[in-house]
Amino acid sequence: MKKFVLPVLIVCSLLSCKDKDVSSNVSVCGVNDPVRNLPWLKNLIEKAIDDKEANILTVKLLEFKGRPIFNYNTLYMSCYGCVNYECDGSRVDISKFTEQELKEFWALINDASGKKTILWPEK
Repeated sequence: MKKFVLPVLIVCSLLSCKDKDVSSNVSVCGVNDPVRNLPWLKNLIEKAIDDKEANILTVKLLEFKGRPIFNYNTLYMSCYGCVNYECDGSRVDISKFTEQELKEFWALINDASGKKTILWPEK
């Protein structure tokens, strides 16, 4: 009987685990869970779902020059890192960035050290 207790406990603990919803743990732009509580971002994601593009969409939250920026990317986009939004839903004009700022920005988008938060796809 004692031999079965440990395996049963392990199986029960594994079954009780669930993936963490990353976006619901994020507080930015004055809201918790920006995917659901920033209307412009919610609309963009709902449109991607309606267009059957949700599985090829990535939305990243970055902090660049002390402000939050939402990077929006679908796999078929020819310019990786070019579609970015401010908290109010306005587009970030990266053409106004200096060459050095562009390098820093693209490095941040591609950074694997955890300096960005993936909001979509949700885990």
